Amino acid sequence: MLGKVSYGGVTTPIGFRAAAANANIKGKNLERVDCGLIYSDNSCVYAGVFTSNVVKAAPVLYDIELLSKKADIKAVFANSGNANACTGAAGLKACSDIAAAYADVLDIKADNILIASTGVIGIPLPVERITGVKEVLVDGLADDKGLDFAQAIMTTDTTVKETAVCVETKSGLITIGGCTKGSGMIAPSLATMLTFITTDAMIERHLLQKVLVECTEVTFNRVTVDGDMSTNDSIIMLANGMSGAIVTEENYEEFKEGLFTLMNYLAKQIALDGEGASRMITIEVKNAATMEEAKLCASKIANSPLVKTMFTGCDPNWGRLMASAGASGAKFNPEKVDIYFNDMHYVSKGIIIDYALEDKAYEIMKELQYTITIDLNAGNCSTKFYTCDLTQDYIKINADYRS
Repeated sequence: MLGKVSYGGVTTPIGFRAAAANANIKGKNLERVDCGLIYSDNSCVYAGVFTSNVVKAAPVLYDIELLSKKADIKAVFANSGNANACTGAAGLKACSDIAAAYADVLDIKADNILIASTGVIGIPLPVERITGVKEVLVDGLADDKGLDFAQAIMTTDTTVKETAVCVETKSGLITIGGCTKGSGMIAPSLATMLTFITTDAMIERHLLQKVLVECTEVTFNRVTVDGDMSTNDSIIMLANGMSGAIVTEENYEEFKEGLFTLMNYLAKQIALDGEGASRMITIEVKNAATMEEAKLCASKIANSPLVKTMFTGCDPNWGRLMASAGASGAKFNPEKVDIYFNDMHYVSKGIIIDYALEDKAYEIMKELQYTITIDLNAGNCSTKFYTCDLTQDYIKINADYRS
């Protein structure tokens, strides 16, 4: 049985605490928290998925190294305002110095702490400011501060993104909590984000990594805002086993359903909060010849500037959908394509059914969320991508990003 926990987050599972503080990372005396800490009472099994960008930020490299060592994790430090990317050896040293400083206060090993950063690329991380709030963060750890942590990792996000789910299994009740940040530089493989997921399940390391990768592929790797990929993308998942409920091959699918539900919700929240966006659109491609072609087609449509500006103007210009699908590399017969706006059949066998339907399509496109389905009728493989419209506000936000 699966249930969603209202207002849940990374501290909803048993044994997790969090805190947030203002370290003035940007040096502009902004009145907002920019550092966060997650701590588990028990050591955690750790799984991670990271950016496929060749240019990887220092914290990404640092966490990948800990993943390869199969390190047990007790805490995660995260900051916004500075990506610690393209900072060379000094960037990696900054990660080590921060981990050492927080490990000392927490009375744990430096290798028990993961590091994550998001913000401006190419600027040295102000380590002294970050370590200067270590006592504030450690003293502030509490099981009701998940929301504070979620706020600390926000950059151009306009809203906090967090949730939690409960999964009832034969071995007991398992809780999974999570939060994410992401608004711009969003593209599949994976989308630009920091995501933190916690669970009180008992699960072996290889199973945790397996389920995280599988769920990432059909959630965060299906989100696009602007087609750009960041240097800091990280999905970090911790399992502390404190529920006593064991995940095995027998109840693996139940646990996976819970994790998928949580990650899919957070992925949609990123698309809905795309920089400058006014609405979220689900692009569903059905009946492609192969799964790869379904992904190619959906991705091409979801990333097309022409299509995204069509969303902005609520213009049901289905010709742009056809053109993008045809340019995607997917193989299909244009004379067999059907297109739906939500449940409304709009195009049949590559031709608009009735021009009178344009007014109905226009009304659908005015909604905050809607789905466009492209049925290629070329096979039996289907997928979904989450995207948003492209507005003038996107340009304004990114033109002034560093100021």
